[in-house]
Amino acid sequence: MTALKNLVIVGADAPAWLSACVLHYALAPAGVNVSVVELPSRVRPADVFATLPALEPLHTRLRIDEAKLIGATRGTFTLGKLFTDSTAHAAPFFHAYGSTGTRIEKKEFLPHWLKAQRAGFPVGFEAFCLTAAAARHGRMLVPDPEIEGFGFTDYGYHLPAIPYGAWLKALALRRGVLVQPAQSVASRMNPGGDIESLDLDGGRQVVGDFFLDVTGGDARLIGAGLGVGAESWRASFVADRALVAFGAPLPAAPIYSEVRACAQGWVALQASQVCTHLLHVYASDAYSKEGGSDEAALQSLARMARMELRDAAIRPLDPGRRVNAWERNCVAIGEAACRFDPIHGVDLQAVQVGLVHLLPLFPVAADYAVERAEYNQNVRATFERIRDFQHAHYLLNRYGDSAFWRRARAAPPGRELAHKIDAFRARGDVVYYEDETFAIDDWQALLLGHGVMPETYDPAVDRTSQDVVEREFRRILEFIGKKVGEQVSHAEYLQTVCAPPDAGARSAARGVA
Repeated sequence: MTALKNLVIVGADAPAWLSACVLHYALAPAGVNVSVVELPSRVRPADVFATLPALEPLHTRLRIDEAKLIGATRGTFTLGKLFTDSTAHAAPFFHAYGSTGTRIEKKEFLPHWLKAQRAGFPVGFEAFCLTAAAARHGRMLVPDPEIEGFGFTDYGYHLPAIPYGAWLKALALRRGVLVQPAQSVASRMNPGGDIESLDLDGGRQVVGDFFLDVTGGDARLIGAGLGVGAESWRASFVADRALVAFGAPLPAAPIYSEVRACAQGWVALQASQVCTHLLHVYASDAYSKEGGSDEAALQSLARMARMELRDAAIRPLDPGRRVNAWERNCVAIGEAACRFDPIHGVDLQAVQVGLVHLLPLFPVAADYAVERAEYNQNVRATFERIRDFQHAHYLLNRYGDSAFWRRARAAPPGRELAHKIDAFRARGDVVYYEDETFAIDDWQALLLGHGVMPETYDPAVDRTSQDVVEREFRRILEFIGKKVGEQVSHAEYLQTVCAPPDAGARSAARGVA
């Protein structure tokens, strides 16, 4: 039985309430009381979580009914991201949440395709990805034994931030998490330097044994309270501004995000059932020739999205990592621990990383220096691998000669990322480090999509005859065409399997419709 009885989570919105759901589910049976000091919301109707696939198994572990969640929040599914270039310098590519091809005579698919390319084979790598094909055809990919035998497929969500946070809060409260709303919070330390209690709104006091800081970039406990500094990643990322807004819903919500490069940065279109969530990421000096960055950015987003903007807001971007995510008796979760560039939508992934690493190390006694050191090492490595995947998108870009993209290509990679790119360019190998979030298939899609074509391939595939390879290529393409044709449309799946409860959906989608 743990000696730490009272866990206090400080924060707001989905990151705080997801943390509460996870920790209550895991720790309440051991006698730990979980409470949330709920600060004012930081999200707007335009905000959406475009999640990675890892969130689905976490929801399943928490016994969350996916169909009810999607119906109530009016969210959608996503099979990946389509990267396009409005400047017409680079070909589009799809980062699908699934594998590409299948083994041929027990050898990996990519070397066979690389060999065929050198011989003039005209079919692109993405054509062999079932997930990408389903996404481009607007189909909800529902696995069956044939699909599971073929390869790996997965999906994420587009979850409007306000209703998703409200849904998680309601779930946490039903399961026994306590809440104390507050406008402000300040830490009070004991003589040993740990957080002893929290002063709320200058009057009320909350006592705890252990604290989670889920206060976003403000880091009110671990930063302002405990004085833990941050390491800047500005050298790797050019963008320092993010503009969010929403527009009218699309006639049929795509089952992917679209990320459009432009001269000043990029724009993402992420559809939910009630609107199109828009995100423009850029550098503050990118619009200097138009007489002012913010107003020009608004106009640029409206032109690229081809729709009227609503609820527009501009936020600063300052990517970087807290030096220690666990200090004293406080663990920073999400943006309080690490602020990422928005390019691959990893905000909730950062929350999940913190929670998944914390649970097996959650202290069972007052002396937990070993657990704390292990945790800090693990999350640091994981955050840096995510950073490298994001940095690779900017570093390898072929989006023209604007100042933004030139500076992005000039940002020097870290040693691990440089080695990963060099190894792939040499012979198509993906160097896979510990604590990776993105799989080998993700790296293949990213590197090939940005034009990193390996110079050679694994010679072991030369033992497979050309006739066998051609037969397998035809079989894979025919299988993909057949399976995509069998799937229901994304729209039909949302209307039937994830139909919203009438009153609940209207309430959950408030502020957006």
